[in-house]
Amino acid sequence: MVRRLPLGQALGLFAAALLALGSAGCRVARPDAYPIGLYSVGSETNLAEIADAGFNRVAGPAKRRFLDAAKANGIGVLASPGSPAGDRFDAAKIRATVAKHDRHPALWSWYLIDEPDMHSVSPEKVQAAHRFMKRLGATKPTSLVLYQGDSAKWYADIADITMIDRYPVPWLPLANFSQHIHKTRLATDAKRPVIAVIQSFDWTAHQSMLPGEENLRPPTERELRSMTYSALARGANGIFYYSYADMRLKERKYPELWTALKQVVGEVRRREALFAAEHVWWPKAHHFEDRDTRFNAALEASVQSVLLRVKRGDEHIPSGHYILTVNTTPLPHTYRFRLPWKTDGQLPVLEENRHATTDGSWVVDRFAPFAVQIYGPLPHTPNP
Repeated sequence: MVRRLPLGQALGLFAAALLALGSAGCRVARPDAYPIGLYSVGSETNLAEIADAGFNRVAGPAKRRFLDAAKANGIGVLASPGSPAGDRFDAAKIRATVAKHDRHPALWSWYLIDEPDMHSVSPEKVQAAHRFMKRLGATKPTSLVLYQGDSAKWYADIADITMIDRYPVPWLPLANFSQHIHKTRLATDAKRPVIAVIQSFDWTAHQSMLPGEENLRPPTERELRSMTYSALARGANGIFYYSYADMRLKERKYPELWTALKQVVGEVRRREALFAAEHVWWPKAHHFEDRDTRFNAALEASVQSVLLRVKRGDEHIPSGHYILTVNTTPLPHTYRFRLPWKTDGQLPVLEENRHATTDGSWVVDRFAPFAVQIYGPLPHTPNP
């Protein structure tokens, strides 16, 4: 006779089994884990290293061997079904690909099209591709990537997931990245995820796309970190980086860049509760000591500041309210901001082993170029 366990006990044993598998070396990503993705990852043999670095999403092929390897490493895959919005549309091939792989547990999203706004593919054509995928019975969400936030008005609410890539280093001010993430978030339905795609390559490898630009280089760790936290400040629901191939797959030219990226991704994973936090309005007031540098190159405040509420904290990020501040410029600033409510306790600066200078109403702090500083949890959370 087979003894049936109560549902709660059975689920508990199942969770324990998953934990045991993870401790034995099989990476099992939580379904609700904050999306941190990577482009151009090459062979499935690279996925173990990528998972170990903290990534849980990759752009990759819709092939069984790759998807199986991604599942084993706790990674979700953004995969193209075969150019449904492109010029090489092959309905039979797309239908076969969706039928074969849509139910695979590692298939995270179907990649409709990359940068339709750059390549002059009309919103109507992209919309038709999205509807085609749904008619085929695709259960996984669709995704598209935009080249600029200005285009979000036309494209942002077509796919289930809207992504936006901006690669400004060093030919554009870093503030351009934050500006376009913000435009995309504002133009996209609040319930639809927005994923920011961040530069982790050197334009020297793609110089033909930037004719006349000189002194090209990869982002520094400070720039990577600033763009990553700017994505959070501007409301992104996940991040991807482009690309692993430029750093590792060929000549392995950029070991320092890969090391820097792993540092940033490790920090995001450790602070996952903060990246999944809710944005909260507050009657913000702020000032810059040097009024001449209070605006960045996008004519926005040089230091971005947002109030975040962490509902489900952890050992790294306790529950509560935090103020995230990001210097989007290569200049130092002395920045003052008013707290959302008056406090009478000390205000910790996250992972900096210090407290902010505050009179209980205002905070003043010094910001190095591209610095990120997080204050909290704020004392005396107000009543709801």
